[in-house]
Amino acid sequence: MSNWMWRSLGQEFGPVETIALCDLAKNGTLGPDDEVCRSGSAQWVRVATVPELQKFLTPGSSGVAATSMQSPEPARESPNEASAAPVKPNPLPPETKPQTTADPAVALKSTPPNPVKPLVTVVTAAQATVRPHVYRPTNSSSSWPIIIVVACIVLVCILGAGCVWYCYMRPVIIPLMGPKKPVDCIAFSPDGRWIASAGDDNALYVYSANDGTLRRTIQGHGGHIMAVNFSPDSQRVITGSQDNTAKVWDVEKGVEVFTLHGHEKRVDGVAFSPDGTLIATGAWDESVRIWDASTGKFKRDFKTHSVNCLCFTPDSKVIATCSWDWTIRLYIVENGEQRRAFVGHGNGVYAIAFSPDGLQLVSASEDGTVRIWNVETRKQVLKLEGHTGPVFDATFTPDGKRVVSCGKDQTIKIWNLETANESQTLIDHPGDVRSIACNPDGRNIASGGDKAASLLWKRYLR
Repeated sequence: MSNWMWRSLGQEFGPVETIALCDLAKNGTLGPDDEVCRSGSAQWVRVATVPELQKFLTPGSSGVAATSMQSPEPARESPNEASAAPVKPNPLPPETKPQTTADPAVALKSTPPNPVKPLVTVVTAAQATVRPHVYRPTNSSSSWPIIIVVACIVLVCILGAGCVWYCYMRPVIIPLMGPKKPVDCIAFSPDGRWIASAGDDNALYVYSANDGTLRRTIQGHGGHIMAVNFSPDSQRVITGSQDNTAKVWDVEKGVEVFTLHGHEKRVDGVAFSPDGTLIATGAWDESVRIWDASTGKFKRDFKTHSVNCLCFTPDSKVIATCSWDWTIRLYIVENGEQRRAFVGHGNGVYAIAFSPDGLQLVSASEDGTVRIWNVETRKQVLKLEGHTGPVFDATFTPDGKRVVSCGKDQTIKIWNLETANESQTLIDHPGDVRSIACNPDGRNIASGGDKAASLLWKRYLR
């Protein structure tokens, strides 16, 4: 193969491939209709046809000749190598006589040496028969089953997530059926199983806190029930009534355990102590009475203001009361000594509640505000304004980071204490909202109002 054939094909093929092509052309493996293409490309790139390749081949050409093209300038032989092979002089035209010389050395020196052939590069049969890479696109129709399966899996996951959200995460309002008259008080049991509500029809209603199903209706009071609260073990519930009594009921059996007599006016405040040993009742007769929680035996009482609501501190050592005289007062349970008073509301105080850690107190007032107080310093920490009428009830959420309040403006408001802003307003309650409670898990709210309506707001505390 000539030098310019190497330059022409060498742009596309290396020496080993050139040798292989020459051998394939000589032994007839390549036909006249074949095309020679570059190996390893993603697509076929035509370089030369076999006839174009064969016209550069000589009958004696081989891989050796092709390999010799790597040296554009022939190497000179050494004198020893030149003497090893006889040198034939080039033939001259007939009319020209060869010049003779008597000195053999001069004759040898004047004879041009033949170029030395470079060592032949030895290639393996595997290298000499390497075929160009053929790109064969896959059949696109074979991928459709995989695409369909993946799409079905994605669809099932989306539908499953939607069903989980709809059934277990979607906020929902469940009416608590039963009362025929306005509901004045409502409470969750500490274990989160029960909701108790009561009001102007003198009856106590106990619901399942899971689905709002009415489990039992308990009759016994001779007047409107103004307050309700559960024992720490959730086995009993206490009610205070306008018939001047408080009654303790067995939740599971729905029967009266005992009745607490002694107040001369309506009992608007009742509570079990967090340690479960005491019961406190407060009435409009300006007294607070302490009872033994297990037997109902009277222990002591102390004078205070007309009580609208009362609650224990988490350690059961202090009782807080609120009244129409615009004040909130704290008393030591052991001896009835007044510890301090909170002054700041511009009208009567309907409800109070301690934070879970006992360091703060929330109050709801006729003046339309909700206020947060520091228990130790007696100073007002926050004043939450947003209700457009009297606020009837307020309580902390179980994590202590929010406050839930309700009022005559027919709304329930959720306040973020870190920002001191209203974070959410619930407006779907029919009529005035008189009482609220938070589930111990911190997700649900129960409310009662003047339209004989009690509602369970599931997953509204997010």
